[in-house]
Amino acid sequence: MTNDVENAKPGLLKKGRGFLWTLAAFLGVAAVCGWVALGIGLWMDVERTTRLVLAIVAAVATEALFWTVAAALGVSVVEARKRIWRRITGRGAESAPTAAE
Repeated sequence: MTNDVENAKPGLLKKGRGFLWTLAAFLGVAAVCGWVALGIGLWMDVERTTRLVLAIVAAVATEALFWTVAAALGVSVVEARKRIWRRITGRGAESAPTAAE
């Protein structure tokens, strides 16, 4: 049984990435519109329920944008997060020489 990934057309991945970038552009516009709508809603002093809905829409659009850009870049989010935490906490770094050495 052959592996489908090995037999895939070479340009197929580039076309998929092009779709992701198009989706990211659309989500970017949606996120900006969501945050602008939230700002206008706050300025107009809308009801609490409306503010909540505007905030949720803006947050979900922004989160979708981040994940889509990460997928388009091919970033392994879990690995990147591990590296960031290692730098911040110093855990998992190469072992430092001890006083006994």
